[in-house]
Amino acid sequence: MNLGLWSAAHILVIGYWLGTDLAVYYLSGFIVDPKTPTPVRMFATKAMLILDMVPRTALVLTAAIGLTLTTGIGLMPSLERWLPLAWVLSLAWLALTWTVHQLGNSAWGRRLGRVDFVFRVLVVAAGVWLAVDATRAGGLITPAPWLGIKIAMMALSIAMGLLIRVQLKPFGPMLAKVADGSATPADDVALQRLMARVKVPVWVIWIALVIAAVLGSTKGVF
Repeated sequence: MNLGLWSAAHILVIGYWLGTDLAVYYLSGFIVDPKTPTPVRMFATKAMLILDMVPRTALVLTAAIGLTLTTGIGLMPSLERWLPLAWVLSLAWLALTWTVHQLGNSAWGRRLGRVDFVFRVLVVAAGVWLAVDATRAGGLITPAPWLGIKIAMMALSIAMGLLIRVQLKPFGPMLAKVADGSATPADDVALQRLMARVKVPVWVIWIALVIAAVLGSTKGVF
């Protein structure tokens, strides 16, 4: 295993995650601005939804690459023989993520979206367990407090993503009013407040990713 290449891939994927998240953040400003022409707001929404698939993809790849690196540096030796299965599950999760995106708000899209949501909850729970496990002897992970913090930051990022998904439930109906021209000034204010609330977990994700990237590149040595 070439740990240098895997480490570079890990940092690169996190970089793409942060970079496209910034683009999504920027586009959201056009969507909530009532002074922006409706066609521009709709185009910004479409572009935002497409770009948002890069962070969603990066999330899955970050988890899979992180497990690979943890095993490669000898901190999770018992996982080595199960690593191919971990990658199969990760790629299946990635396929599910893209399928949900392609199906959109269809009946199957909503059903698979709920499956994806539950799976992410399980991943968060597993991340919390592994984070604790990394801080004590006799567990699955060789004691490494820096790794425990890194895993906790990744679990926090996924949890914040779930929170954003819950917060954005009213977004579709609000945007539909903008699209058909029936949105009132009060509707525009409500949309702006909604996106303002969503920014808080987005900021948390950015901070958590930076911490995880620093810990991964320095192995917790400052």
